[in-house]
Amino acid sequence: MPPKLLSHLPSGLRDRTWVTAKLAARLGVAAAKKNLGIGDGAPDDEDEADAVARAEELVKQMGALKGLVMKVGQMASYLPGAMPPAAQKILSELQASTVAMEPEVIEREIERELGKKPAELFDEFDRAPFAAASIGQVHRARLGERQIVVKVQYPGIEEVLTSDLKTAGTLATLSSMGSKVKGGELASELRQRLLEECDYRIEARNQRVFGEVLGRIRGARVPEVVPERSARRVLSSALAEGQRFGAFVAGASQPERDAAGALVYEGCFRPLFQHGLFNADPHPGNYLFAADGGVVFLDFGCARTFDAAFIDRWKALALCVTDSDRARFPERLAAVGFVSPGDKRFDFDAQWAAMGVLYRPMRDPAFRFTREFVRETYDALVFKNVNKLRLAMPPEWLFLNRLQWGIFAILAELGAGPGVHRLWREVIESKTEPVTLA
Repeated sequence: MPPKLLSHLPSGLRDRTWVTAKLAARLGVAAAKKNLGIGDGAPDDEDEADAVARAEELVKQMGALKGLVMKVGQMASYLPGAMPPAAQKILSELQASTVAMEPEVIEREIERELGKKPAELFDEFDRAPFAAASIGQVHRARLGERQIVVKVQYPGIEEVLTSDLKTAGTLATLSSMGSKVKGGELASELRQRLLEECDYRIEARNQRVFGEVLGRIRGARVPEVVPERSARRVLSSALAEGQRFGAFVAGASQPERDAAGALVYEGCFRPLFQHGLFNADPHPGNYLFAADGGVVFLDFGCARTFDAAFIDRWKALALCVTDSDRARFPERLAAVGFVSPGDKRFDFDAQWAAMGVLYRPMRDPAFRFTREFVRETYDALVFKNVNKLRLAMPPEWLFLNRLQWGIFAILAELGAGPGVHRLWREVIESKTEPVTLA
């Protein structure tokens, strides 16, 4: 039986706040145990039948709640070790298709934003969405000869997302006590980035800028915005054709997966290191794989820029590790804000070893990503890091860390890797020429 369509989003203390906190806790309990040293906390060792049943329930509940908790579920669906593989496969439904809103609700939202009913705005409009995500759902349409997609925001999502962020802010402040991490600053960065996603005018601007930058990479594509059918809560774009991530991984040859992985990697790090341009939502549902080997990049709601000074400090640290320059490591780690200068209790040797694990793909021309490698980086940098209570976390790095592990996890699913070493050298040795999102 298909899931019941939603007429509204759950809100309030009982229907949303407590449920959100409970679902986040169910996803994070194994990691928390491992971080505290209580058992091994390894989700992959969990009884598979129980994990599958839990994943099915999570998909149902998160798909109805939308918002922040669904974003957490999307991340858990592809980060190695979050759940056993069979459960993650079920949770991957959150990447592209979940419980949709009633057609009448979506049509009213389009009319409120664009001033006319869908039948008056489009030559064809499919009332059934082909994708439903955390902030909005996507419908196929036709405008003249152009096949387009229309993303419509869920009514009330900004209010419930604000509620979710308030809960997350409290948890971040409490969980960071006793460490160098400032939970309040991280919560503020999270709030700013995610609430920007609720303004599709910002996303349309981001999409145009990324289209220009990614268009310089052979094989990388970004759908063109259709501005005359876009507004604050409606975003229309050209229809992009391609396979979804799961289908591509299942059917592509290893050389095809290698080529796609190199494009995903370059599409992430070349804009970042050359132009300070950063898309913070690298989950598998945001890529389409074209028949000619190209990759279509989707969803630019969660994006930001960095100035040249920030990027150059990061490049200096990256080159230090890549080139085995141990002598300069303490000053360059301090320059990016991860440790206080002169911290006598910080174990720089241990951190150097941990960074060596993280940068292994960028130092080894034959390296190939695996799920085991991604889990090894968790251990080295987080769970088994002797400096974990002494490391700071500048707010800018909240989404950069998500990006880093997100891309690594995607490349692990592709089994890709060869070519990353060359691309890495190119981008970190390039001149930093920041662009603006305007």
